[in-house]
Amino acid sequence: MENNDYTYDIYEDKEELIIKTLDKYTNNTIINPYLSKEKIIDMHTHTCYSDGELKPHELISLALEKGISTLAITDHDTIEGIKKINRNDDLIVKTGIEIINGIELSVKVLKGRMHILGYGINLEDINLNKKLLELKDNSLNSVLSIIEVLKKDYNIRFTYDEIKSLFQFEHNLGRPDLAKILINKGYVSSVKEAFSKYLIEAHNKTRSFSKGISYEECIDLITKSGGIPILAHPKSLELTEKELLILLKNMINCGLKGIEVFHSSHTPLEIKKYMEIAQKYDLLVSGGSDYHGSTVKPEIELGTGINNNLNIKRLSLLDELHRKIKNQTEN
Repeated sequence: MENNDYTYDIYEDKEELIIKTLDKYTNNTIINPYLSKEKIIDMHTHTCYSDGELKPHELISLALEKGISTLAITDHDTIEGIKKINRNDDLIVKTGIEIINGIELSVKVLKGRMHILGYGINLEDINLNKKLLELKDNSLNSVLSIIEVLKKDYNIRFTYDEIKSLFQFEHNLGRPDLAKILINKGYVSSVKEAFSKYLIEAHNKTRSFSKGISYEECIDLITKSGGIPILAHPKSLELTEKELLILLKNMINCGLKGIEVFHSSHTPLEIKKYMEIAQKYDLLVSGGSDYHGSTVKPEIELGTGINNNLNIKRLSLLDELHRKIKNQTEN
C-alpha cells in the first residue's frame, strides 16, 4: 500500500470554509464545497436492491448525466444489484464509465452505526454469498422485531397484507420499507419523519437482541473475497476522537485498509480530521455521496453530496484497486 501523503490548506473567508486537499504524489486537488465540470468519482451509492431508489442501470445513467467517471455500487448487505450490471453493455463500453464492485456491510453495535465498505470483491465468492443469504434472513427478522415495537409502544398495527407484502421484495428489508408503509397509513408524510418520529427509537430498542456480525467478521469476509475493507462514514459511530482512534487501531490489526474521509455528512473540519487520521495510520482514503435517491436521504445528490460539498477527483483507494487489477492481469 502506498503512503497517503496529503497536505492541507484551510481558508476561512467570511462565512465560507474551504478545505483544499493536495495530494502531492498525484498532483490532485479536491475542493469543498465546489462543483467542477471535470469528471468526478463516487464510491458510495445504493440501488433498489438495498434501500436505494434506482435500478442499477438507472443509477449508471444518472451518473453519466452528472459527469461521474467512476462509480462504485455499495448496497447494504447484498451484491444482487451489482450482479445485474453487464460490463459489455453499450452504454458502459461507449462512455468508458468505470463500475466498481462494492458492498456495505452492517456491523452489530449498541451505539451509533458502523458500516464497512468492501471494494473490488469477487461477486462469485462462495463464503461471501453464503453469508449474505444469512444476512437477508436477519434483515427480515430485524424488521419484524421493529414492527412488534411499533405495535407495543406506539399502538401502530400493521395489517396481515402489509406484513405479507414485505416478503415479496427481492431486496434486503430495512427501515425504509417500514417508512413507506407508515406514510401510506398516514402516520407520517416522509421517510425522514418516519425515522425521526418512530423508526430510530424502535430500532434502538431491538439492538440488544438483534442478530448481526462483528467488524472482525466483516473485514475477514471482504478480504477473503478479494476486496479492500474500508470504514464507512466514521462520523456515524458517534465516538469521541479518543474512542475512534482506539477502535481504528483494533480494526487495523484485523485487516482494515482504509477510511471514508469524504462523505456527504462530513463537515470540512471533519474531513480534515479524518484525512489526518488516514495519514497517521497509513490508511487508504475513500469517499462518496452515499446516494439513495429522492425518497431516502433526498438531500444527497449523486456525486456532489449535500449542497455540492463533494467533488472527488482521485482517491488512494482507487489507485490501490487499479494496482491490484494490474498485478492480477500480469500474473
